[in-house]
Amino acid sequence: MGEKMTNSIVVIILSFSLLIACAKPDKSILVKEGDDLLDCRALANELEFAKKLGENASSRRRHIRALQEKRKCIKKSEITISIGVVGSL
Repeated sequence: MGEKMTNSIVVIILSFSLLIACAKPDKSILVKEGDDLLDCRALANELEFAKKLGENASSRRRHIRALQEKRKCIKKSEITISIGVVGSL
């Protein structure tokens, strides 16, 4: 029983090691310390900076936009429709 348990543990450790070795490193930048303290102007500046970081910053841009929406920094587009009826009797 002890030998089977030891073999199982070795297999688990080897499997875990292989998974770690094959995983791509995540180079994205999502959250920076103090993001939750930024005001609307600072969030806008941070979004412009994140746009310059390239493809690895897409998650960072989404995070900043979510903070802007949470703080209502971005006005959502409003669609207005008016229907006029013209006629004569």
